[in-house]
Amino acid sequence: MTRTIIAAAGPIQQSDVDAFELPSGFAIRVASLSTPEETAEATRDAAAVMVAQNPLTAAHIEALGPAVRLIARTGSGLDAIDLAAAERRGLTVYHVPDYCTAEVATHAVALILAVQRRLLEGDRVARTDFDDWRQVGVIAPLDELSVGVLGGGRIGRAAIARLRPLVRDVALYDPYIADAPDGVPLIADLDVLLRRTDILTVHLPLTPETRGMIGARELALLRPGAIIVNVSRGGLVDQTALCDALWSSHLAGAALDVTDPEPPRPDDPILAAPNLVLSPHIGWYSTAAQVRARMQSMAGIVALLEGREPPTGRIAVAGRVAAS
Repeated sequence: MTRTIIAAAGPIQQSDVDAFELPSGFAIRVASLSTPEETAEATRDAAAVMVAQNPLTAAHIEALGPAVRLIARTGSGLDAIDLAAAERRGLTVYHVPDYCTAEVATHAVALILAVQRRLLEGDRVARTDFDDWRQVGVIAPLDELSVGVLGGGRIGRAAIARLRPLVRDVALYDPYIADAPDGVPLIADLDVLLRRTDILTVHLPLTPETRGMIGARELALLRPGAIIVNVSRGGLVDQTALCDALWSSHLAGAALDVTDPEPPRPDDPILAAPNLVLSPHIGWYSTAAQVRARMQSMAGIVALLEGREPPTGRIAVAGRVAAS
């Protein structure tokens, strides 16, 4: 029987394949897609490619086997896939942006609390000089602070819902939406939002328009002693400018689940910046989200290859996926 091959890159392991319960006639080939040469070999007879962290540059996409019709991203962000190259080849690009909404929003709030309540400093003092609690530093009352949210999509809105009971007020900036949650002002001018913000949390996709949108100028507009948290993509925030703002004490602290590049190089100045909390791009993670991402992706791949609408997820580039 002829099989429809789906080439899948890590972190999917061969041991994961049985859990997908693929319909008859489908098979998964777990392979490395690190180089264009490996991509060509892995997809020589494949109909679809499934990737997580693996980048697909124009060279990778050019190397895809002739039968490939679909690229599926087991996750939300698409910045690692050359969408223009995929469109030129007539490929469909599919992703599952809803699999970790609660996890990322919760992680953003956890990072805000870790920085604002100075938990790392508190841990150090508790272990070294318990009685000198003033070493922890100044902590402002959280319920007197104003939060600015960049990005009013599903994760930004989930973060707003979690933050509103904790802080004085929340405002939103997103030039691509027309409305905000009830009681949350939608600020049309980014500068206006920044000037009123004590805590800035970033929830925008990385695109050519948003890359570096928070630089030295924007950081200087934040209130003195502000905090910035980024759980989206490292390229949204200029890391050199962020380091400078932390060393100058204009910012009281920052927290990053994402960096640029990722992972940071061992000599990256961001690693030595003061009052900084880092996590290794785990905002998406829970045991349930990990399973959810893979199951949603595989269900969408099968549906699209069979010419049906995917039950979840979104099509970012519409190509010839339904062709016979």
